[in-house]
Amino acid sequence: MLQLPGIYVVADGMGGHQAGDVASRLTIEAIAALLADGVPDVATIGRVVEEANRSVRAHAAASGTLGMGSTLVGAFLVRNADEDSIVVVNVGDSRCYVMNDGILRQLTKDHSHVQELVDSGVISAADAATHPERNVVTRAIGIEDAVAGDFFVVPPAPQVRLLLCSDGVSGELSFSRIEQLLATTTDPAEASAALIAAVLEGRAADNASAIVVDVHRSQPPVDVLDSSDITGPRPLRPPIPETPAVVSISAVPGVSDLGDAAPSAMEHEQVGLALQLIAEVPSAATPTSTSPDENILIDGVPD
Repeated sequence: MLQLPGIYVVADGMGGHQAGDVASRLTIEAIAALLADGVPDVATIGRVVEEANRSVRAHAAASGTLGMGSTLVGAFLVRNADEDSIVVVNVGDSRCYVMNDGILRQLTKDHSHVQELVDSGVISAADAATHPERNVVTRAIGIEDAVAGDFFVVPPAPQVRLLLCSDGVSGELSFSRIEQLLATTTDPAEASAALIAAVLEGRAADNASAIVVDVHRSQPPVDVLDSSDITGPRPLRPPIPETPAVVSISAVPGVSDLGDAAPSAMEHEQVGLALQLIAEVPSAATPTSTSPDENILIDGVPD
């Protein structure tokens, strides 16, 4: 994950491919380098996916790990047509949700096999949640020489809450459960912690990473972004201990690299941040995974 002023990104390595953890780290590092001086305008965001993909591809070619890949979802405060806007980009099945007036909606659309089946009417959205191929993604960073991201502008509102998360959250918690936790937890740090805690109450079969960002638009032209992120590596055997360690960090992190988890521990990282904005924000590989909960990628979907 990456959290900088006006820059929030979650990247989830694909467990069914080589070095997915490296691919997600390289994705974050490439974006951090590109946006080291902030996000001047919307054109810069157009390069986020390109730079991340170039970095992962270059490493894969040099290290002989072609096939490594990562999902990506990010939210960025940018200048867009002389106005400040929040632009969201996604590749793969990591998601962005937007909550406004207590109502949650999914802003991004998964690049996944089951989403293609839903769109074509073969299965229902409810069926997708339990489909045996629900973790097969059809687009990812690092798999092809070029990849396209989907871009969205968050609709203007006096106050919105954003959730960026890996499929370890969205695939484990129902839409209504996510909505309930975000609507009833005021502080974004507590909201992200509540989401991960809810995941750990269940089977927790995949990486669970979440960033919650509250955006306040108001008069006079000084706004505050409150954000929090929390993550845990994929559970390994033996089982997760009942009381995992929690690390609180007050400074803004750069690149968050958890590395390998100890076989008998689940680490969590929780980060809180308040920023003053001095501007008004206007109103291709064969699936190799042995676990149904690891992301794998296919080059296309059946007709």
